[in-house]
Amino acid sequence: MNTISEKLDYINKEIKNTNVSLLGDFDTHLNNAKKIKYKFYSSNRNKLKSIDSKILLKHNFQAEILSLAELLEKKVVINKIISTKKIKIEKHQFAPELNKVTINKNTIDSPYVINIDESITTYQKLENHNSINLITFLSSKSISYLNNILIS
Repeated sequence: MNTISEKLDYINKEIKNTNVSLLGDFDTHLNNAKKIKYKFYSSNRNKLKSIDSKILLKHNFQAEILSLAELLEKKVVINKIISTKKIKIEKHQFAPELNKVTINKNTIDSPYVINIDESITTYQKLENHNSINLITFLSSKSISYLNNILIS
């Protein structure tokens, strides 16, 4: 693998061979992740010239695709939670680490969450540098946790 086209062919083959048999819409997210990575590597093909072929052989393209697919799935589930559930935030002015979020009737400890989907302003960051919104908080949770929130 010395030329750019050989390296790109190898990457495309590795991306194409990434398959997982799971229930639900994960295949949709997996295909979207593959398309995103195809575009990424095709548009950055000139950078492949400087990458050694040994490094490409060691790189785990399947793990890269699967993590992107999981991220895409999380984004969809979080958007469903935000758009379909009744959400309330209980904020503590002097102890933001005690903040709680109520989604329908379930209460979740959510330290430093101060907004649902609005971005955190500079002033809010100056007041407390740990401040985050609910979307960012939920992004750190597992997909099974998010699905449990969605179905409850």
